[in-house]
Amino acid sequence: MATDDPTPVMRAGDADREVVAEILRTALGEGRLDLHEVDERLARTYAARTYAELEPIVADLPGATLPWRAAPATAPATRDERPLTVSASWSSEKRTGEWRVPARIVAEPAMSDVKLDFREATVTGTRIDLEVRGGMGSVVLVLPDGWSVDTEDLKATWGTVKNRHRAPAGPGRPTIHVTGSIGMGTFKTRGALFYE
Repeated sequence: MATDDPTPVMRAGDADREVVAEILRTALGEGRLDLHEVDERLARTYAARTYAELEPIVADLPGATLPWRAAPATAPATRDERPLTVSASWSSEKRTGEWRVPARIVAEPAMSDVKLDFREATVTGTRIDLEVRGGMGSVVLVLPDGWSVDTEDLKATWGTVKNRHRAPAGPGRPTIHVTGSIGMGTFKTRGALFYE
């Protein structure tokens, strides 16, 4: 029942408002909205405090995928699965080409590097949880356009974090939430054009 859904009363964050703003900019580029309508809706977007205030702003636009509405459809099926663990002891380990991305990934760069290339990967949700259990190796993510990486909860006491993908994810694009510690290595993200 709609009345049992707690989502509309939940507080929206800056990333949520940016998702709606990007949908509006796309609609402007497609000729679905004129500049005056976009300005008016953007003002409402940045003033919105809850999901309930954001949803009507794009309700009449086709293909407006809102992450807080899209995620529950996949969450029950994916959150219970075992995480993918990628460990690099004396040689680097990587996932590249076509591979299925689970909801949770554990990267263990003990003495070498873990490389995760998402350019051709299959992703079913808009949130990926990546736990880093760092040693002396590095973790490298290669990302398609529009992806976002949240490293706020990644500890880097001895290591370094180089995140080029801090901007909010594009509409329908995933966000990788990184937790754990990088140890004595480096955590870095690269776009597809910068990958070696």
